[in-house]
Amino acid sequence: MLKKFFSRLSVLFWIALLCAGGVLMVLRVQARLEAAAANTAALEQQEETAVPVDVRKLVRRDWEVWRSYYGQAKAGRSQTVSSYVKEIVRDVHVRIGDKVKAGQVLLTLSSQDQRASEAALRSSYEDSVREYQRLSELQKSGGVSKSQVEQALSRMKSEEAKLQASRSSLSRTQLRASIDGIVASRMIEPGEVAGENKPLLTVIDLKDLEAEIMVSRRDIMSLKPETPVEVISDGARTMGSIRRISPEAAQGSGLYAVVVGLNGLDILPGTHLEARFLVEKQENLLVIPSDIVQRRGEKAYVYVVERGRSTLREIVPGEGQNGSISVAEGLAEGELVVIRGYNLLSEGTLVQVAGGATASGAAETTAEK
Repeated sequence: MLKKFFSRLSVLFWIALLCAGGVLMVLRVQARLEAAAANTAALEQQEETAVPVDVRKLVRRDWEVWRSYYGQAKAGRSQTVSSYVKEIVRDVHVRIGDKVKAGQVLLTLSSQDQRASEAALRSSYEDSVREYQRLSELQKSGGVSKSQVEQALSRMKSEEAKLQASRSSLSRTQLRASIDGIVASRMIEPGEVAGENKPLLTVIDLKDLEAEIMVSRRDIMSLKPETPVEVISDGARTMGSIRRISPEAAQGSGLYAVVVGLNGLDILPGTHLEARFLVEKQENLLVIPSDIVQRRGEKAYVYVVERGRSTLREIVPGEGQNGSISVAEGLAEGELVVIRGYNLLSEGTLVQVAGGATASGAAETTAEK
């Protein structure tokens, strides 16, 4: 009986010993696995490479919106030379491109008919003067009535008016420039007939150029005579001035005509140009480069640096122009937005500011810059 008891006790002892050995082995394997995992994590931590980026610290500034429209230069002052009478052209004294002065004779019409008419009217007028004088003398002696003298006086005045009109027509056979400028067109040659009010020559003033710019409805209400406007053509630029704003849209296009003075811009009429109008001005806005904004569907995002790592931030963009865009919501003044290297980032990427430190040192480095 005792022998059987010790035999069972021996079995239990060996079972306990085997169990203890198994537990010890499991604990050793687990410890080795944990150590291996720790070593792997440490190795991965050591091998993580920071992505170099450039950042910009956001500050608030004024934001101006300039809108561009296009047109062609033309002369602000011009003269279309035409004849008041139908007559043969005797001489054309200027050619296209000639500079002229106000009062200079540009074209001479044949005056033969006008001179003949003027001579006849002058003779008739002189006859009426002599008749009036004769009757006036006769009235003093009672030879004629007062009404006869009055009729003679009326005829004399009528003949004088006809003579003055004929002399005025004769003076118009010499057509003169009314402005200083340059001859832009010539539509008549000697020997041809100049019809009444038919354009013969055109003179333009190159010192007073302007452009008619067609502006959309959304911007026309923002424009006033004092609104700044920059005029650009072939690299040359100047600040123009708004001369006239049409209150009515053009039929078909729905655009409004705005006449802009070019203020000495050295170009020729017909030259194409760009007019940039200041249509809006706001204060204290955050502005970022428009090319760093990432569009995903209808939403917009940028990368910012927080504690040395990249964070994808959703923003609400505002007005954009000339490579920049305002930010209505999503960013705050003083934050660091990534402006170069953002295409290499994902959420939580370790970053290195160009020329600065990594991780937590990024903010301080950028602030110093």
